Amino acid sequence: MKEIFLTLSIIVGFISPLIGISSVIWGSFRPQRMTRLLIFLLSLLFVGTLFSQGDKNGIYIAVAQLLGSFVILLLSIRKGIGGWGRLDQIVLVLTIASLVVWKTTNNPLLGLLMSIVTDFIGFVPTIAKTWQYPETEEWKFYMSDVISSTFSLLSLTTYSLGATAFPAYILFINALGVVLILGRGWVLKRDM
Repeated sequence: MKEIFLTLSIIVGFISPLIGISSVIWGSFRPQRMTRLLIFLLSLLFVGTLFSQGDKNGIYIAVAQLLGSFVILLLSIRKGIGGWGRLDQIVLVLTIASLVVWKTTNNPLLGLLMSIVTDFIGFVPTIAKTWQYPETEEWKFYMSDVISSTFSLLSLTTYSLGATAFPAYILFINALGVVLILGRGWVLKRDM
């Protein structure tokens, strides 16, 4: 059964970037440029960290996100929002600071946890943008990562902090995205 969950996680994990890419192309998703730049850079580091830990489950989601984040970053240059405002600059400095902490340790678990903190910091501009303009985000893109990370968690054979941290974080941050997009969008429509 664990293998089935892993397979489903991989399949949905590769579908997720396709949803994001097509949503940007069709105009229903206008990604926040700084977040997309940082997510791409962090995806590179996530893949390296998970690979060095010998991770057998989370690596598949990370590789899918790396490929998707690269294409979405390229698309966001032309079809995205923001990129160098005050919040973007603060997030960039905080991201660099957390990356320094992450890369100056030789502890793979601490590196993984710092990469999660760094990713969350990098996601702050998207959270702010989604709160203000929920219609510029695509809930299906985030929901597919919720589904993929749920399957990834269900596929685990051991439940250690190192094994669960990345898929649990992906589940949390994407569920937050779905809630913000749908919840805030509903509130704004209701108040009109």
